[in-house]
Amino acid sequence: MEDSLGRKVNKNRSASLRDRLQQLRWRRLLAISAACALGGIAAIFFILTIAYFVYARGMESPTEVIAATGANPSVVYDRNGDHLHTFVDPLAGLRHPVPLSEMSPYLVAATVSTEDASFYNNPGFDPRGIARAFTSNLPEPLGEGLGNGVGGSTITQQLARNLYISPEERFDQKVGRKIKELVIGLELKRRYSDDQILEWYLNQIYYGNFAYGVEAAAQSYFGKSAQTVTLAEAALLVGLPQAPSTYAPITPEARELAVQRQHEVLDLMVNHGYITEEDAATAKEEELTIASASFDIQAPHFVFYVQDQVTRMCEDGVFSAPNGVACDQVVFRGGLRIVTSLDLGLQEAAEATVEDVVSSGEARHGGHNGALVAIWNPTGEIMAYVGSRDFFNDEIQGQVDIATSQRSHGSTMKSLTYLTAFEDGWVPSTIVEDTPLVLDAGGGQRREVNNWNFAHLGNITVRKALSESVNVSAVRTLMDVGGGNMRETSHRLGVTDLREENCGPTITLGSCGVKLLDMTYAYSAIANNGTMKGNPTIENLPGGFRELDPISVVEIKDASGDTLYQQENEEEQVVDPAYAYMITHILSNQAISWSGLRIDRPAATKSGTSEEFKDSLVIGYTPDITVGVWMGNADGTAMERETFSSVGAGPMWRTFMQEAVEYLGVSSKQFQVPSNIEVANCAGVEEVFVRGQQPTQPGTCRAPSASSPTPSATPSGSPTPSPSVTPTPSQTASPTPSPTTTATPTQSPTAVPSSTASPTPTATATPTPIASGTPLPTAPSNSDSEDED
Repeated sequence: MEDSLGRKVNKNRSASLRDRLQQLRWRRLLAISAACALGGIAAIFFILTIAYFVYARGMESPTEVIAATGANPSVVYDRNGDHLHTFVDPLAGLRHPVPLSEMSPYLVAATVSTEDASFYNNPGFDPRGIARAFTSNLPEPLGEGLGNGVGGSTITQQLARNLYISPEERFDQKVGRKIKELVIGLELKRRYSDDQILEWYLNQIYYGNFAYGVEAAAQSYFGKSAQTVTLAEAALLVGLPQAPSTYAPITPEARELAVQRQHEVLDLMVNHGYITEEDAATAKEEELTIASASFDIQAPHFVFYVQDQVTRMCEDGVFSAPNGVACDQVVFRGGLRIVTSLDLGLQEAAEATVEDVVSSGEARHGGHNGALVAIWNPTGEIMAYVGSRDFFNDEIQGQVDIATSQRSHGSTMKSLTYLTAFEDGWVPSTIVEDTPLVLDAGGGQRREVNNWNFAHLGNITVRKALSESVNVSAVRTLMDVGGGNMRETSHRLGVTDLREENCGPTITLGSCGVKLLDMTYAYSAIANNGTMKGNPTIENLPGGFRELDPISVVEIKDASGDTLYQQENEEEQVVDPAYAYMITHILSNQAISWSGLRIDRPAATKSGTSEEFKDSLVIGYTPDITVGVWMGNADGTAMERETFSSVGAGPMWRTFMQEAVEYLGVSSKQFQVPSNIEVANCAGVEEVFVRGQQPTQPGTCRAPSASSPTPSATPSGSPTPSPSVTPTPSQTASPTPSPTTTATPTQSPTAVPSSTASPTPTATATPTPIASGTPLPTAPSNSDSEDED
């Protein structure tokens, strides 16, 4: 017992000794911490003093800052000087401010409740917010990591950030930027009244949908002034700046989120004593009428494409931004006068055609949207660009730009496959096989490649296979020439997609998505006998891809009229003229007849319908202009079965192409025959060969011998000039462009078929022209095929 008691005593002594040692350690740590804290406070005070001296001394007033920026919105014109759009200056509200006395008191109360409840009492910063920010900046595990924490910004600090801190620094979460913001906020509060600061703030904050300032927001969403908005309307507006792209009520989904956010704002107003719970409940029940989301703009998808192009051009050093404006702000604040390649008259015809064709058949075909791109072949300029049927129609997802979205292009890809084969020594009369073909789909699965009627023709020519869009022959050809080689051809011709080797042999049927703009550009190079026209690319593409881009920007001037950029036409021979002409020879003779799309002059077309009828396309050209059209649904919903291109996109292409050549006043002409093309008559069919080159594959027609007489090449008249350009309006200092265009937002819906090939309209034994306007045969009603034409 004594021994036990002794052990207890010793144990207690040891515990007491450990306690005393631990207390001594804590005292030392506390002493060191106190010293560090005092030193840290002194250091922080010293840093803040220096920062205050640097940032606050000589600080200009917000009015002076606005004036000093010299920022002006950029204006976009078509090639003839017609106005397309004026970009909104982020400081527009501050340049034409609405006095606080002319704003609804609900707006003021809702803003203070939501953004900075202590606004009328704090010195420009919220100590609790600063504490949160400081804690988050502590090293892990105490915080999120030094210099990477959260902010604690008041209304005054937000104003300081938006006016005094450059856009590239604005979202930097490091300590240096936060100190600068805090110091400027303190100085603003010291110099100016709360009402003046709040007035500046409300006139510059962004509410989404190009609405900068509360007056613009009230007009944009409710069609009324900021002075007359109701409590419910004010609460909805005040909720938007937290995430404008999410809450801006321009789509049904966003409207639902905006109302949820509105309820949060109303609850905050109750919490801070500005309104009663009864007021909030009544406001929540109020039925809001949101005004149309439209704004003053022509060719909206094209204008936003140009915005992206101009920003990239600035970043690539193609031109220097005026007044030191950052490249990401040059369109909004650079005061640019941008002359584009677009012809507004042709654009209006394109928009009308898309609307008329889609609306006339949407109930029958189930396709509610359309797109169109037109490129002037002699220069590579984009003359018309319709990204959707109606930019402002939420029901069809009108703000999705189909022209730059990845979509299946169906059998329009076959031209690139056969062009690759021609480069490998094939010719249009080369024999290809159309017999049953089963592919290994992986995982032990095998899938058959079908033509549209599940019939096969045996041995046929490339001419017949391409013109009548025979699936099996195209897949067999792709397997012969190699998918990698076909992709390389596509990249040279302008396709910026198809970068992965995962499309399989049915890439030639559209199993991987590409862009309508790219494909139209590729076909324009084919129309030019393999010569690509355009400007040096700014797409940052890998080696082996195109080196030119289609032209969208003709000229850029600054606000004083000085030229910053002038288009210079360039060209590159990307395909041998003879091989490109072989494609044209097939598409302008048999293919356009088979599809029933002939117009009043020589033209070439290739149609395509993607798997499950999700995409209907036609891409075709005359010697002067190439037009690509699409019909379908932006969300990838399938159209009705048997919506082949002949009844879908076909009428759209034929109608617009006929109007385009008449509008542009171009004369009818034949396609130019390259000097190294030889022609032979084979059983009544005109076949073409490369002079001095024997085909590498057997065919139905013998190549002319070197001693045989050969029809001479027949150039198609004099070169066609680019459409004329009239001077830009006087406010642009008369920019006069010389005649001579991705990524990308973007939203980009992708309708990519599986590796299963899709059927194609039946081929006949001999080319049999179909009269223009005559519908093609339809698929059997019991067909469960996944169509491809």
